[in-house]
Amino acid sequence: MNKYTLVALSVTGGLLSGLAWTDWCTGLILLISFIPFYILEDHIFNNRKRYSPNAFFIYLLPGFVIFSLTTLGWMRVASMAGAISVILGLSFLMAFTMWLAHLVRLKGGNIAGLISFIVFWLAFELISLNVSIITPWLNLGNGLSKDIMFIQWYEVTGTAGGSLWILLSNLILARFIISNKRKNLMIILWLILVLVPSAISIKRYITIKTSENDASEVVIIQPNIDPYSEKFVIPFETQLEKVISMAGNAASENTSWIVTPETTVDDPVNLDDLDNNLYIRRIRDLAAKKPQICVITGLVSYKLYPPSEMPPTKSARKTGTSEDYYDHFNSAFRIDTGKIIEVYHKSKLVPGIEMQFSTGPGRMIARILPYLGGTRWGYGMQDERINFNHPLLLYSIAPVICYESVFGSYVTDYVRKGAKALFIITNDGWWKSTDGYKQHLSFASLRAIETRRPVIRSANTGISCIIDIRGKRIAESDWWTQEVLKGSFIPENRITPYVKYGDYILRISLLISILIILINFVAMPIRRKVR
Repeated sequence: MNKYTLVALSVTGGLLSGLAWTDWCTGLILLISFIPFYILEDHIFNNRKRYSPNAFFIYLLPGFVIFSLTTLGWMRVASMAGAISVILGLSFLMAFTMWLAHLVRLKGGNIAGLISFIVFWLAFELISLNVSIITPWLNLGNGLSKDIMFIQWYEVTGTAGGSLWILLSNLILARFIISNKRKNLMIILWLILVLVPSAISIKRYITIKTSENDASEVVIIQPNIDPYSEKFVIPFETQLEKVISMAGNAASENTSWIVTPETTVDDPVNLDDLDNNLYIRRIRDLAAKKPQICVITGLVSYKLYPPSEMPPTKSARKTGTSEDYYDHFNSAFRIDTGKIIEVYHKSKLVPGIEMQFSTGPGRMIARILPYLGGTRWGYGMQDERINFNHPLLLYSIAPVICYESVFGSYVTDYVRKGAKALFIITNDGWWKSTDGYKQHLSFASLRAIETRRPVIRSANTGISCIIDIRGKRIAESDWWTQEVLKGSFIPENRITPYVKYGDYILRISLLISILIILINFVAMPIRRKVR
């Protein structure tokens, strides 16, 4: 192969992988999309006298840039510079992960290398879920979010099982193409690998049943306020009155929940003086008309820390020239006619947008990314997940705010604490009519499957929906319309293996990865020196 063929292989792998996140193609294409990458690696490995150890990384990087650009190109709507930074950063990390596995193959041989291609990638996905400056948006298991009939077994493995499935499928097919040995065995293994989980999943999709709990009626508000031209121009009181009017007209005597989007009001509410806040009082007036209703809404809030309460949190900032500190929060509120108002603060923050960085590379990122509600001050977080309780129905729901719905293991914390349904409040209007809001919407189906919890999703500009425990949207609004969605859901009690054990596949992969690195890059060189 010449260098143009190697670049073509890389670009082909990137294009095929990126298609999985678009409307143009099924996510199942991921089962073959990495084959060009593996063929590229095998050629360089078998001709290692011609190529330097870094050659694989150099040829691989364009493919992952194409992959990231295809899937995350929609970020350009908000910031071209920010999109370029994220796309190049993720591309580098993904290429580095595969290149590191290539180095292991060079040092440790075929078996160690081929295992590394799987476990190193899964370890990278674990890191992306736990290091705030990296996003798990492109974790491979997410690419199957449109193909819910084939991934019902996510209730056991989470999206990590999908990533493992994809990596194994590609590796077996690549070896089938490359090698002249045991071709029949490899194609049989691949068919078993693909068909058995698919058959099990389809059967589960058809046969799974909801619990016998009573259904609850919910009213979902989609006010459709443009975050660019209206959100910070129209008075916040006027915006809230619009939401309250829509909710009041739709709610009935059977309605148990009203759900409104993230940052329904972006005028910060003082957490130490909720009873006297204008917005809280107006929402309580709505609840008073139908006392059986709980309102779940998104408000920005703040807390002051006087000098006597020092030291403040890491996210606290000084209030001008005074010695007081304050925190702002992107919060979900549960409000009814009772005295207790439950509040949860969003804790998986968008890096550089909702989370401020004061040192290191993060400081540069913070300067590049635009204001999307938060960067003027940065948001604080809370350490523990909490659920919101309905005082009459005696069950609780999970208040999941926007970006948090991308993190499967994070959402399981709510369920382990007793949440019977997932309420996602979001504002996807920042990304306009691009693949961004569609991808975010599809990830909600993954959370439904993993936890076997119904999902109630309120989005400012759409798409708002009700998702059943199979991950299927059973009712949904249109995009970029003012709309009220009314329906019902059944609270669920079951605990799935994934809720119980979390990302065990990723944790095991990280452990194996560490062992492989220690053996090949530490123990083996020491052993050679001793000899």
